[in-house]
Amino acid sequence: MFRYIKSALAPNIEPELPHNYLAHINARKLSFASSSEVSLPDIDPLVISAYELSEMLNAGAITSVEIVESYLYQIEQHNRRGRQLRALISVAPRHELLRIARRLDDERLKGKRRGPLHGIPIVLKDNIMTDANLGMDTTVGSYAFVGCIPKKNATIVDRLIRRGLIILGKTNLTEFCGLKNPSMPPGWSAVGGQCQSPYVARHIAKKKLHWELSAPGGSSTGSAVSVASGFSTLAIGTDTIGSLITPANRAALYALKPTVGEIPMDGIFTLSKTFDSVGGMAKSAKDLVALLDAMMLPTSRETSTPVPKTCFRIKEEWGNLRIGFTEPTIWKSWRKSGRINADAERFMVQKYEMVVQSLIEMGVDIVYPVELPSQSSLNLEGKNTFEPIVYQEFKESLGEFIRQFKITKVHSLAEIINFNLEHPELTLPPSCPHQNDLMAALGSSTPRETITAARQHLRLAGGQEGLDHLFSSLQLDVIVSPGDAALSSLAAAAGYPTAACPLSALKLNGQPFGLTLTSPPHTEHLLLHFLTAYEVTFPPRALPLPLSSVPLQDPNPEPLPDKPIIDLILHEWDTRRFSCSADALADWLNARWRKSGYELSAETICEVLRSNGRIAFRGLGDDAEGAFAR
Repeated sequence: MFRYIKSALAPNIEPELPHNYLAHINARKLSFASSSEVSLPDIDPLVISAYELSEMLNAGAITSVEIVESYLYQIEQHNRRGRQLRALISVAPRHELLRIARRLDDERLKGKRRGPLHGIPIVLKDNIMTDANLGMDTTVGSYAFVGCIPKKNATIVDRLIRRGLIILGKTNLTEFCGLKNPSMPPGWSAVGGQCQSPYVARHIAKKKLHWELSAPGGSSTGSAVSVASGFSTLAIGTDTIGSLITPANRAALYALKPTVGEIPMDGIFTLSKTFDSVGGMAKSAKDLVALLDAMMLPTSRETSTPVPKTCFRIKEEWGNLRIGFTEPTIWKSWRKSGRINADAERFMVQKYEMVVQSLIEMGVDIVYPVELPSQSSLNLEGKNTFEPIVYQEFKESLGEFIRQFKITKVHSLAEIINFNLEHPELTLPPSCPHQNDLMAALGSSTPRETITAARQHLRLAGGQEGLDHLFSSLQLDVIVSPGDAALSSLAAAAGYPTAACPLSALKLNGQPFGLTLTSPPHTEHLLLHFLTAYEVTFPPRALPLPLSSVPLQDPNPEPLPDKPIIDLILHEWDTRRFSCSADALADWLNARWRKSGYELSAETICEVLRSNGRIAFRGLGDDAEGAFAR
């Protein structure tokens, strides 16, 4: 039975794939050939889980230092260079990471383990404050916060560190978690650029294999892409209305957003206190169990009393779970975006229904189909009910976030808007030339009683009359739907926990798709029970091609700066006099950008100039008078 299920549900691989791809998957190993002096362990960062790394650490087969080196190598190869995935905005200083890893290795040798994730790296969404000692800014993707210094770590960061995790880097995100410009692409920020999925669409044209990118989706994009790309084995993101769950689904990950209010949100930029929660992503459901323990359990320093070491368990049997599956033909967001055709939709429905039928045949307590309330039920008088709440709460949340900085160059939403207008080449490039959402939030004046009524309506429509009615009338523990159904919105309206798990990948373009599930408030253990049982029952998650095996979209990629910055460099070079000195232009530009915190080296500027046909040299004197002359 299990062999049939895994065979039937396994992602289909097209024959056009490189001939050595299946060998890579079967071997589940990737040997690194590094020119550096560091010897990297023989692990595949695209595949290996935190649970497997922990087993290797316990057996003495690997060290945390070696694990950190492996991830740093992968990041160096494909974050800004190589595949140019732009999943990470910043990485902690190498020497500091290795110092922390050595200390944790020493603790392990002395018999001290802080928890099951002792010595395991993790990345955080760049809206979560980290102390300056960790060597990374907290930018929310905006240059307005580059160089600003928080007063302290967010509580969630201290919890992770105290349980032995290594904060490796800060991930890219949709700038301001999506509230800057309504047409802003998911995963784009001014500081991080456009985050891209490691899952690559493939098609044949003129008898040649062509590669395209697939949309990673959601504001926590960088966290999902970091895990799927082997930059880290674990990640933290935040979720408003599917902004953690959607990118997890499109990266074939396991993820969980806890009940709103379950985890302290101090030191975290949020769009809305009503809807936002911090959550975790991982390649394995087992990893997610350990990560949720680390996130949700307070430290003894927080409580001044002893705390349990764990509150969740790995449950690989389905037990008494009663699960409701919704009608599957509701992948509306895929259909609207034109990303799938009729064959692809049938394929997705087939995979979904095969999970349902397999569980029924195994004797699991299944209710199918469950009729999910429509997303329109969340509207009030035909209008989007989320929007006025988010606009109103955004200003308050932003003010609280700014007050948690010790040093900051902006102090209000109005100052951020003005900052963007003062630095348009950095903050308002052609891919995001406006800040309409920020300006709408600034001008928002919805009466408080209207906001209160909107909140009450969402709680009622999503909770009492929506999900609560299904949980109670059908006696369900968990409700499951396709990943892009309305379930995330209903759960967000009610403030209930949601989770994601991988299902398969489209033959059309290699894009993963998954399941979204929810349960009543404060029942994260039910979602983790489903995920851990699901993981041992169904096939492994779909993998991207090894990053180095995929041809680049541009075989001659531009230097590190994005195109708007390159255009500015060339414009200033051509219209001012710098006497062929890249150093002089670097000094002038960096002085111009000083307030933003953005800076380019003279080496990079010289590389940009030379690669674009300009005659430029390093080390020549600065012709200051000529530099400022038109």
